[in-house]
Amino acid sequence: MTYRKPLCLGTHALLLCTISELALAQELSETTIALDPILIEGDIIADGPMSTALDPQLAPIAPASDGAEILRQVPGVTAGRMGGHGLELVIRGQQQNQINVIDAGSFTYGACPNRMDPPTAMASFNRADEIIVQKGYSTVTNGPGGSGGAVILKRNPPELDQEVAFSGAVSAGIASNGGGQDVAGRFTYDLGNGLYLQGAGEVKSADNYEDGSGREVRSAYDQRSAGVTLGYVGTGIDLAFDLEYDLAEDILFPGAGMDSPFDETYTYRLRGGVDVAMGALHRIEGTLYYSTVDHVMDNYSLRPVGAMAMRVPATSDTGGGKLEGHFTFGATEAKIGVDYQSNNRNATAFMGMPGMIPLLEAENPARAAFLMWPDVTIAQTGIYAETETALSTATSLIAGLRYDYVHAKAGKAAVTPALGAAPNTYYTAQYGTDFNASRDEHNVGGLLRLEHDLNDDTMIFAALSRSVRTADATERAMARPNWVGNPDIDPEKHHQLDLGVQIDKGSWYLDAKAYADWVQDFILRDQFSVAGVTTYRNVDAQLAGVEIAAGWAQGNWEIWGDATYTYGENTSDNRALAQIPPLQGQISVAYGQDGWRGGARVNWATEQDRIDPSRDPGTTPGYATLDLFGSYALSGKATLLAGINNVTDETYANHLSRSNLFDATVTQVNEPGRTIYVKLEATF
Repeated sequence: MTYRKPLCLGTHALLLCTISELALAQELSETTIALDPILIEGDIIADGPMSTALDPQLAPIAPASDGAEILRQVPGVTAGRMGGHGLELVIRGQQQNQINVIDAGSFTYGACPNRMDPPTAMASFNRADEIIVQKGYSTVTNGPGGSGGAVILKRNPPELDQEVAFSGAVSAGIASNGGGQDVAGRFTYDLGNGLYLQGAGEVKSADNYEDGSGREVRSAYDQRSAGVTLGYVGTGIDLAFDLEYDLAEDILFPGAGMDSPFDETYTYRLRGGVDVAMGALHRIEGTLYYSTVDHVMDNYSLRPVGAMAMRVPATSDTGGGKLEGHFTFGATEAKIGVDYQSNNRNATAFMGMPGMIPLLEAENPARAAFLMWPDVTIAQTGIYAETETALSTATSLIAGLRYDYVHAKAGKAAVTPALGAAPNTYYTAQYGTDFNASRDEHNVGGLLRLEHDLNDDTMIFAALSRSVRTADATERAMARPNWVGNPDIDPEKHHQLDLGVQIDKGSWYLDAKAYADWVQDFILRDQFSVAGVTTYRNVDAQLAGVEIAAGWAQGNWEIWGDATYTYGENTSDNRALAQIPPLQGQISVAYGQDGWRGGARVNWATEQDRIDPSRDPGTTPGYATLDLFGSYALSGKATLLAGINNVTDETYANHLSRSNLFDATVTQVNEPGRTIYVKLEATF
């Protein structure tokens, strides 16, 4: 079914002004709910019963925000803070490579062992036409893993108009708290004969912000990104080559023992598709990509140096591709494909007295202490098939099956750095093994989902799935005396049940979901079994949760809100899993007419006292904050946005945020205090 609800309050500028959770976006502008795949004629796209989408150009966030700030507008999605940059995305209590981040068909993995540069920190949000956020395992077509969900940044071929050869959009904004500044632009140029050139650039920077108590939080950074695409659009064919660059510098992290003076990403991508007429086969799509990330972190260039200086240069190179065929067999639509990705990571820690910093900067082998990532390569080759069958006019069945072959190796496991021990020494001490031989896995996953329309405005669904996630380079091969990966760690096997109902009555809507995830061989970052050493082992675990979003609109008034609860348990050790968000949500109200709009939102979370005391900084108090927002359409092509976040200047922290290592008076890295922002957006 496809549901379209008329816009209640006017132009897309109304959505631009909001800083709500995505529930606002879902129901204020061209409000829809995700019953079947739905495409509406506006800013918000509901993409299925287990996913939601938004237009990144209209993302309701303050200027100079991290990429994950956009994503945590979605109900059920949150993020932990280590500083002002590189927030760690969490969906249904899962994070890191439990979530697939796919940027125009490509994967990029960060080069920081401490997660200073997660994929969302360097992805091209400014170039994406839409962002699909999947919660849970809803398709086998997104590559290996992804048990917690996926974030997909999509690029759509442009609609070329011979009468308008050049078009684009620009935006500029400033924020008071931390002096955030953001200037961005995009353009498309029609070269003729179906050829086009697209480009985009963004410059954003921020100083340290203050929390609600006036404490300075080290959160400054500078970031620049640019990209260009040469493409072709014809009848039944689209082809594009992308070249993209991202540079983040002087990034401060109160939640880490180091800062990052340099993080640079290059991405090369060839993507496209062609319609064919070969019996049941009607379309072929494919992607080839290669990305490189160069990262440096140290404890002396951006903070006072202690008794020992350390510098860690690291690299992460990812290459891969995907080829997929689309078929029609009567009432069944099918996707059959093959994909491949290979990620190689290297990280070496150089150490010395403060007077030896020039030797560390030169990466002198005589100062090498640890091979933190000893030339770790994880290659994954997958084949998959997924079908959607219309069992009747009201019922559809989605079925998928996936197989992945994993090959992992560590090329420098036996190499001994000048000041330390070989990685194998640490593996043997903790696990009685080494990484001289490669490790192979054969992983099988799949899903079944039944969707049924009870009537024209109500749909229910039930889904069963199995997804398998292999260990990443850190979990498998980290090599430091106090932090050791496990070469023999088994992959996680997630067995999930999802149930949901979605109702759209025109003036009000309800979207309710519940899920349970029984995890075999959960990869536990264990900081309690071996005193003073972080290790990795497999345990059994259970995750479960409820997600509810609802809204009502009448005339020029609208009210909407959401609530999410997540439960996580290490059932092998009978203790709570770490980094599980508490019951949290928001409620908003807005009024608008003609070209202006205003509203308010309350963000809230309850106390989280179900913690793993060895990893969570501590229990986190509940909070409630108030935001105000507004917008005014200056013309049909320009909109002025303004807002005040955290109006009452509350002091609070997200439970998922890191410990604040710079301020002993607080437990975690606190969120910003009162922040006033203004932003101008225009198209041409």
